[in-house]
Amino acid sequence: MVSKALLRLVSAVNRRRMKLLLGIALLAYVACVEVRVARIFNTFGPRMHMNDGRVVSNFILQALQGEPLTVYGSGSQTRAFQYVSDLVNGLVALMNSNVSSPVNLGNPEEHTILEFAQLIKNLVGSGSEIQFLSEAQDDPQKRKPDIKKAKLMLGWEPVVPLEEGLNKAIHYFRKELEYQANNQYIPKPKPARIKKGRTRHS
Repeated sequence: MVSKALLRLVSAVNRRRMKLLLGIALLAYVACVEVRVARIFNTFGPRMHMNDGRVVSNFILQALQGEPLTVYGSGSQTRAFQYVSDLVNGLVALMNSNVSSPVNLGNPEEHTILEFAQLIKNLVGSGSEIQFLSEAQDDPQKRKPDIKKAKLMLGWEPVVPLEEGLNKAIHYFRKELEYQANNQYIPKPKPARIKKGRTRHS
């Protein structure tokens, strides 16, 4: 009887020891795993949501449907957009690196919102007008990523020209509109994103 009780006690101690060892092993594994942090800036390309309220998708959808391209304020606010394949290449380079501090992945080539609207209108071949609406108070006037670290430590920078990427996105949107028209569904552009009750460009 005493031997059975002793055996149960030893088994219980062994189970606790095993759990403790497993816990320590898990903590050691987590401590050894290296973390990669990417700050992702505005990205566009095929398969993005057509009516997500972002500036590129809004302008393309509006131009393809012959609706006014809505610009908030004077359109002098700047944005910088990267094509999706550039982002993917940047993420792969980051994952394969030893860089554990945050890295910006974006395109530093700035354009004003008005330039984007005019460029997309021309690429689509649309007769849409550009409609100016009141500017939101919290709409950033400038947005440009600093990618010096990505260039230096990853050997990465965007390579897809803006017009090439936009043409691919426009082609995708056009095909989607044709498909959805055949299925009796026509998406409508959403207003630009709203933050704290104010409309703004993404």
